[in-house]
Amino acid sequence: MNKPVRREILRQRLDQLVATFDVSTITPDPLELVLRYSDPLDQEVAGLLAAAFAYGRADIVVANIGRVLDAMTPSPYAYVARFNRQDAERRFASFSHRFQKMPELVALLDCIARAVNQHGSLGALFEKCYDGRDNDIGPTLARFVEALHPRGGVSYLLTSPNDGSACKRMNLYLRWMVRRTSPDLGLWAFVDPSKLVMPLDTHIHRIATFLGLGRRKSADWKAARAITDQLATFDAADPVRYDFALCRLGILDLCSRRRRKENCDVCLLRDVCRFPVR
Repeated sequence: MNKPVRREILRQRLDQLVATFDVSTITPDPLELVLRYSDPLDQEVAGLLAAAFAYGRADIVVANIGRVLDAMTPSPYAYVARFNRQDAERRFASFSHRFQKMPELVALLDCIARAVNQHGSLGALFEKCYDGRDNDIGPTLARFVEALHPRGGVSYLLTSPNDGSACKRMNLYLRWMVRRTSPDLGLWAFVDPSKLVMPLDTHIHRIATFLGLGRRKSADWKAARAITDQLATFDAADPVRYDFALCRLGILDLCSRRRRKENCDVCLLRDVCRFPVR
């Protein structure tokens, strides 16, 4: 009898958390970079760049990829539409983000440029890859990544479910493009949001374990799929809507690996957490 009661309380607490973290709390988040632009074509290109490099500290991601986008002004889409590899190698010669350097960035820009020139936009390419009959977005994502033809270091930036990866950064990009409500953009209305899979990073994996939403030790595609299935019992039409708020807890160090009593004491999820500090 207790389990359904706890599940209902967990749903209520998660809904409260979603209401607490809106676009006003977005800093730092790579999505900030996408929201700089109003043209959907620019948002698609900026979004894939920001998501592809969204590993490490969020503030550093925003700073490093922000400089890349600044060098593509006034339009990231126009830049890739007239992409010149030699110009890019000069323009981004000093680029560095963790272990990715100029060659990986230029190779990614080349992938995006070829997709834009062949299909008109990243959204058009994704639509050609999309099949609403699939159980989730995984097969479409795999086809999309394959169509982008990642090679060398770019395969780390453009991950595929076919490799068993959680595909956190690619699922993050899809969340931005597909979900209909703020802070996400809802550009790709042809995709059913119920097909999305949680962007599973270390923050979400840890917090989901605390909440009893996931039990797999590895943060892989199966774990992401299992956590999504659990969240779908609370919102079948839009299970990934919980991602932004849950990720805030980690990014803002409100639920860190080294749990702190002062954070646990004021956390909205305290009474549904399996491991609160008392």
